[in-house]
Amino acid sequence: MKKLLLAFYLILPISSFAQGEKIDSVAVFILDHMSAVIGDLQSCSYQLSTSTDKPAADVKYTKEHTENEVFMQGPDKMLVHQKGHKGHRGFFYNGEFFTHYSYSENNYTTVHAPDNIISMIDSMNYQYGVEFPAADFFYPTLTDDLLDHFDTLVYLGNKYVEGKDCFHIAASNEKQNVQIWVANDAMNLPVKLIITDKEKALAPQYEATFHEWKINPDLPPSIFEFTPPPGARLISILPKPH
Repeated sequence: MKKLLLAFYLILPISSFAQGEKIDSVAVFILDHMSAVIGDLQSCSYQLSTSTDKPAADVKYTKEHTENEVFMQGPDKMLVHQKGHKGHRGFFYNGEFFTHYSYSENNYTTVHAPDNIISMIDSMNYQYGVEFPAADFFYPTLTDDLLDHFDTLVYLGNKYVEGKDCFHIAASNEKQNVQIWVANDAMNLPVKLIITDKEKALAPQYEATFHEWKINPDLPPSIFEFTPPPGARLISILPKPH
């Protein structure tokens, strides 16, 4: 989106270069074109299914699943409805305030926020640890970030994923493997992401799958405004320690 940046905050930390780079110009071209298409959007909505491997006492890892419905209007409007292991939550951003509302507990927190989406996301994540899933694809420096932090970036051919013909791209370093599937159609939007932690036993994964993309929808401004429901409690939120 024009002047709209969304940071994905990879679940796993990225390491520095190892020796012997392998960079595929086709992979770079596909990612750059995807970013250019997204950069021209004025608004969008999509559904996002995520799963994360979490440590468990008896079976090493269990998968935690979350469903997200995301609406964005550049440069300063965002709404996320999220259902998963943390309950039913909503994130409302209207360009001035950010509100986290728990539908499960009927309580909310509202704080002043910066005047654009990327600054809001950076601020809410840094100050309060709020995560905005799979938003890195909207970051215009995505390709450069991969090139900066991974020594391998390759195109693995066309694969059929989630009912779509996709370009399959992989990046790797000593700590992580990242796989990205981009739709092989007119829009070239992201379809799927898998991040694998190579340092931990059983290689836990984070997976995100996009569904139901809508391009430049007419989104009513009222959906980004939060109005407390009857009986909702205003609660405080403490900054995370740094």
